[in-house]
Amino acid sequence: MDRTLRRELKTHFVNYWFDTTSIKEIIDLRIKYSNGYFQFFVPKNRVTNSSARIFALWITLPAILLIAIALIFLKNQTRPIINLAKASAKFGRGEDIDEFRPSGALEIRQAGYEFDRMRKRIMRHLNQRSEMLSGISHDLRTPLTRIKLQLAFIKDEQISKKLSDDVQEMEKMLNEYLQFASAGSAEKSEKFNLSDLIKNIIKKYENHNIASEINESIVMHGRKNLITRCINNLIENSIKYAKKVHIQLSKTNNNNIIIIDDDGPGIDEKEYDNVFKPFYKIDKSRGGAKSSVGLGLSIASDIVRSHGGNIILEKSPHEGLRVKVFFPF
Repeated sequence: MDRTLRRELKTHFVNYWFDTTSIKEIIDLRIKYSNGYFQFFVPKNRVTNSSARIFALWITLPAILLIAIALIFLKNQTRPIINLAKASAKFGRGEDIDEFRPSGALEIRQAGYEFDRMRKRIMRHLNQRSEMLSGISHDLRTPLTRIKLQLAFIKDEQISKKLSDDVQEMEKMLNEYLQFASAGSAEKSEKFNLSDLIKNIIKKYENHNIASEINESIVMHGRKNLITRCINNLIENSIKYAKKVHIQLSKTNNNNIIIIDDDGPGIDEKEYDNVFKPFYKIDKSRGGAKSSVGLGLSIASDIVRSHGGNIILEKSPHEGLRVKVFFPF
C-alpha cells in the first residue's frame, strides 16, 4: 500500500508525508504548502488502490480461466485412459465388451487399438478351441458308445465289469477335459442371487453330510452356469474325501466369499499351488482309489479367475481342507 500511495501522491504533489502504521485503520496524510501543511485522516479502506484491484483481477481471472481449461483438458485426456482400464478389467472378468472405440491422444488410441486387436485374437482362439473340442468330443463319443453296446454281449461278467469301468473312466476323463477347455465359453453375464444358487446346489447333495451357513441374500454379476460348475466341482472334491462338509457364504466391502471346509485328510501345504494345475494328481492320501483326472480344481480356479476373483487353500478348522473363493462385486 505504501508504495502505491507514494506513487499516486508523487504525480500531484512535491512535498508530502504520510503514516500508515501509527493509527490502526487510518492513514495520517500531510501535504505541505507555503506557510504550513494540510493534515488528512483517511480510512485505509477508502484509499485501497484501484489500480491494485484491477491488477489483482487481471492476474486472478486469467489464472482461474487457465486452471479451468487445464482441468477440462486433463479430463478429456484421462477419460480415454479410464475407459480403456474399465474395458480391460471387464474383459479380464470374462464379460462381454461392446465394440471398443479408442479415443484420446495418439498414444492412448494406439494402446486402445492394440488392446482391441489382442481381445479379438483371444476370442478367436477360444472359439477355435471350442469348435475343435466339440469335434473331438463327437469323434470319441461315437466309438465309446459302440464299445458300451458290445460289452452287453460279453458273457463273462467279471471281464464285462472291468471293461465297463474302463469305458466309464474314459467318458469321465473326456467330460472333465471338455469342461476344462470350455470354461471360457461365450456365456453371457447376468445378475443372479448367489445365496439361492448355493442353496439349490446343496439340495442335490442331500444324501451327504453337508452343513451350510448362508444368513443373508447376496446378489452378484457373472456367468451363472460357470459359477454353478465351479461350486459343484469344489463340493464334489470335498465329499469325495470327507465325511462332513461345511459351506459358508458372506460378503465384505469388496468381495463375496465362499468358504468350503471338510474333515478329510487334507492336502500338504506344499501342494496348494500344484493342485490347480491341469491333470495334476497328488499322492494317494487324498487321491485314494477313487478316479480323478485332476481337472476339478483346475476348472474351478479357471472360472473364479475369469471373473476377476481368487481361490486359495488353507488348513480347515475341521482338520481337513478349506477352500476360500473370492468373487469381486
